[in-house]
Amino acid sequence: MSDEGLVSALDRADRAMERIERALSRLKAGSGRDERLRARVRDVVAELDSIIEGAR
Repeated sequence: MSDEGLVSALDRADRAMERIERALSRLKAGSGRDERLRARVRDVVAELDSIIEGAR
């Protein structure tokens, strides 16, 4: 993978982490949003796994 590709992959990972942080900051105790948040985190982690695999 080129340096440019690696930088792009790291940027995507950084944006994914920002989405997780925003979702966590909006989380409210006792709401039905818990499961939606978990699903979003699973999606972001899968995206990060894909980015890491592509960087190898």
